[in-house]
Amino acid sequence: MGKKNFILNKDVFEILACDTRIDILKSLSSRRKTNSEISKELSLQTPTIYRHLEKLEGAGLIKSVDSNNKWVYYELTPIGNALINPEKENNFSILLSSFLTYITTFAIVYTYYTMPKLTSAPLFPHLLGDPFLILFFAGITATVLQTLIIINFYLKRRN
Repeated sequence: MGKKNFILNKDVFEILACDTRIDILKSLSSRRKTNSEISKELSLQTPTIYRHLEKLEGAGLIKSVDSNNKWVYYELTPIGNALINPEKENNFSILLSSFLTYITTFAIVYTYYTMPKLTSAPLFPHLLGDPFLILFFAGITATVLQTLIIINFYLKRRN
């Protein structure tokens, strides 16, 4: 998964300053749509939507796609998609880090409960007496934090 960098110029920022254009980009993030579909969805007249679509297309955020029938569909370009869905590429890395955290914590808990207990005097008695107890609590803390990150990620994604 290579990261793609897009440079936004002043014109793109001016185009994105309009809420209607942002709504159009959000609408197109689900699937490609026609002018009339977008106008019905946003409750605006078709000529108004058409002017916004022309500006978005001129900025390279969307492109028109001719279909076999008489309708012209509009869809996001890679730049438009990166603006509307910047976190999509992070899904895999979040899931992978979660999986690795859970596996590591399982290994820590398993090691803690199956390792023979030391019968000699501990070197540092002020550290709870058990050298693996700190590792155990670190694993549990990492798992709780990773779970909170996953919950936060999916709550943001739903909104």
